[in-house]
Amino acid sequence: MTDTIAFHRRLAGWRIAGWSAAAALLALPAIAMQFTDEVDWTAGDFVFAGLLLLAAGLAAEFALRMARSWLDLIGLGLAIATAFLTVWSNLAVGIIGAEHEPINLGFLAVLACGLVAAAAFGFRRGAMSAIAGVMAVSQLGLGLAATQAMPGHAVEWGVLVLLALLWLGVSLALRHGSRQRSL
Repeated sequence: MTDTIAFHRRLAGWRIAGWSAAAALLALPAIAMQFTDEVDWTAGDFVFAGLLLLAAGLAAEFALRMARSWLDLIGLGLAIATAFLTVWSNLAVGIIGAEHEPINLGFLAVLACGLVAAAAFGFRRGAMSAIAGVMAVSQLGLGLAATQAMPGHAVEWGVLVLLALLWLGVSLALRHGSRQRSL
């Protein structure tokens, strides 16, 4: 038990750095808007970005509390980062085509299903490992569906493969983290 307490105390500085980085990331567009017309965020953009960063930060706090090994921490952190990247890129420019393409809703559905499934299994590492693997395959499956649904449209396979590899990394880290129980 004292190892866990010591582990969480060592992470206190990282928590402060993480929340500070989120605030700095949110401030970047406001600063950029002072120097260029290329960045033009509305109040709604800042609210949405703030809520997305808050959700990622709260998920990170939850992950820090439930991590029982360094691999758990890596897997959960990678899952949060991958989910954040998926939502941010999907809503900003779209993963396949523009953000308004219906196929892009599938990526958000994959995330929602993964979160619901993880909660249904009590956020157990073994189950989350399997869920992350299914999410990786689902993302690639969406890319294949897009080639059928949007003929002649360039599918951004690099992004799809990157997201799938990140989900596979989550799966592997959580699978091995579930076997390793010491901080």
